[in-house]
Amino acid sequence: MNYEDDNVESGQAGKSDAEYKADIANREKEVTKALNAGKPQDALSVALADPPIYTKTAAIKDQNATIVLNLLGSFKDKDVETAVETLNDDQLDILMKYVYRGLAVGENSPIFFKWHECVLKKGGAGTIVRVISEKKTV
Repeated sequence: MNYEDDNVESGQAGKSDAEYKADIANREKEVTKALNAGKPQDALSVALADPPIYTKTAAIKDQNATIVLNLLGSFKDKDVETAVETLNDDQLDILMKYVYRGLAVGENSPIFFKWHECVLKKGGAGTIVRVISEKKTV
């Protein structure tokens, strides 16, 4: 993570809004396909891959967040810890960003608190510190 870069919102690899939208549409298809195949953990890995953190366009971030938050909300309480155990540190940090975004919305809070508990258990307090100090949002 590069904390010295003041312009963290500049485009990653020159991605345009249209490219982000195409990525999000593909992500949504892959998440749906994994869920329909009964593989929610695969859907989670896909949903957390390459979030649009470098765009300044709120609608793009909102569209991607909707996919991730709906997926997180669809997990059964008992399956959350198993899903979190399959994630690496970077995925945990991204997931925690979405957990906080889900909690901010205020809907389905119990499942987001469960996600928070499991991410904290695996990733430790460092995950929280990195997420709240990070300038790039989801």
